[in-house]
Amino acid sequence: MKIKHSCLIAVLAASSLSLAACNNNEDQATATKQKVTATAETAEKKVEQTVDTTPSPDLNISAESAALYNMDDTKPLYEKSPEIVTPIASITKLMTTYLVLQAIHNKTLSWDETLQLEPLDDKAAVSLYMVTNKKTWTVKDLYAAMLVMSANDAAEALGKRLDKTDFPGKMNKTAKKLGLSSKSNFVSASGLDSGGEENVSTSKDLYLLASSLITKYPEVLDMTSKASYKTSNGYTVQSTDALLANKEIDGLDGLKTGFTDGAGYCFVGTAKQNGKRLISIVLKTSTIDARFQDTKTLMAYGFKN
Repeated sequence: MKIKHSCLIAVLAASSLSLAACNNNEDQATATKQKVTATAETAEKKVEQTVDTTPSPDLNISAESAALYNMDDTKPLYEKSPEIVTPIASITKLMTTYLVLQAIHNKTLSWDETLQLEPLDDKAAVSLYMVTNKKTWTVKDLYAAMLVMSANDAAEALGKRLDKTDFPGKMNKTAKKLGLSSKSNFVSASGLDSGGEENVSTSKDLYLLASSLITKYPEVLDMTSKASYKTSNGYTVQSTDALLANKEIDGLDGLKTGFTDGAGYCFVGTAKQNGKRLISIVLKTSTIDARFQDTKTLMAYGFKN
């Protein structure tokens, strides 16, 4: 069979185009691979550059886990076992506080609304009812009792008001939005154990929570800075933060203490001097004095550096 000259030319032309297209595709694939490799190498270099390998100074901190941050810089000034997951007891109330203030700002909760206290499963836990024998309180008084005297029934009443069915679920969703890791888990509004589970977190996550709270709702410091608080019906409650009463750290204005058998003695502190605000986290010390001594050591170091 004879092939016409014009047909042969067409076939040869088509073959040339296909070969060129293949070569182009191979060139593009090679270029893309080189680009991806270069991008990955650049990303790895950036990660290497941002990782801080500078060891923390030896401050003789007794806490199992601790950290110190300048709020103007996300890089810690000091860290001790920042990724260790520990029970956090009443430090949990900082998340409840965040959600209460969020509701106040969103106008879904008012300070003068009244709520009822309910009995706690743990009869030895600190409660507002235990010291006043009074069940009906305003939201403002419950908020104050939660932060100042660490009243567990006050925190639980506020949590139930904000979400009747699953307040811990609301806490955990908010934790995720704030950037806390999956290592943190909230099971109650107060910090008390629930269903055999403990509220847990890390010092790094608690810095994120505390700094978010102070940044978004700075009015929280108006309450956490009080050594005592007089309720609207005349009761006076005392702060669990001995550093406030003794005025041992200049500029200290919070933030929250905590204690359970599992958590030991904990404290998230904050202070401001000469425009510089520090946040300290001390988790799982063996005594009340130890948590405050560790805090004083951290703050002294932070304000000098």
